[in-house]
Amino acid sequence: MTKLDKLKQAEHLYVYEKQSLDTIGTKLDLSRRTLFYWKKEYEWDKKRFEKGREQELFNRELMNFAKKIMDKISNDIDNNQQTPQAEMYSLMNILKRIPLVKQCTDFPQQKQFFKQKPTSCLSPDIVRQIEREILGME
Repeated sequence: MTKLDKLKQAEHLYVYEKQSLDTIGTKLDLSRRTLFYWKKEYEWDKKRFEKGREQELFNRELMNFAKKIMDKISNDIDNNQQTPQAEMYSLMNILKRIPLVKQCTDFPQQKQFFKQKPTSCLSPDIVRQIEREILGME
């Protein structure tokens, strides 16, 4: 494995898998000095923070989306209307992933989040991400 391959793999492990530099060094047989240099030179902490922020925003949008679908289904039930199968399917796929969302968000924030009215619509990027990751659409 070349040094460039190790750099890319080390960055992935640090930024996306949130592994410690010691663990990465052991896995890839790299010195702490090299890893600290790469971390500073290629701004891994900034990338890690941005990735975490993106995930947090996505999780909030996902929870908001699930709440909207649940409200719609609840209204359908209250009004004795049939709920479209696509909405039920979407909700089931979202609910399967909610434990992952709960791991990434703070529970008191979730309670506060659900009490608030949504202030914005889903962005087109978030909709595409939901379609890809939740609904399996390409």
